[in-house]
Amino acid sequence: METYPYKNNAIIWTESKSSAASIGMAFGFAIITALSAQLRIELFFTPVPITAQTFMVILSGLLLGKKYGSLSMVFYLSGGLFGLPWFSGSVAGLAILKSPTIGYLIGFIAASWIIGQYSNYPYLSILIGTITIYFFGVLGLSSVLQISLLAAVKIGVLPFLIGDCIKALVAFGVSKKVNS
Repeated sequence: METYPYKNNAIIWTESKSSAASIGMAFGFAIITALSAQLRIELFFTPVPITAQTFMVILSGLLLGKKYGSLSMVFYLSGGLFGLPWFSGSVAGLAILKSPTIGYLIGFIAASWIIGQYSNYPYLSILIGTITIYFFGVLGLSSVLQISLLAAVKIGVLPFLIGDCIKALVAFGVSKKVNS
């Protein structure tokens, strides 16, 4: 049985590379996150689709660490804001700032940083990172849709708990395999 904290070889490897190589890996994760955003399932009762983005956010923190993981999410958000069709449904540009999902996108940056910061405690880091995504997502939903925080939790958190748990477990498994 493993004990935690454990040594995160992926982050050590990433940080041992040149800055250009690490930035390149961060940009690569931004591209993969953009592709994962296109794997989407619309739900009739919420403006928030099911996507694979949270899987990539968790993986970016676990594999790239706080610095380059969060940078990958900055690249992802910036690329979409500057017109690359990276967001779910191939949406791009400044219009995303008025989208009900803007809070989640901002939360991706903070969550990846948190997960990377505490990656030696992967269960805890994934839990706190996921809560961070939900926190920003609920604030964004509430603000954009002009609904209560409770209503935002009902449409922006509760429907996604089981799926996000599955994505978190798979991301942890991938990270553990990479680190072995």
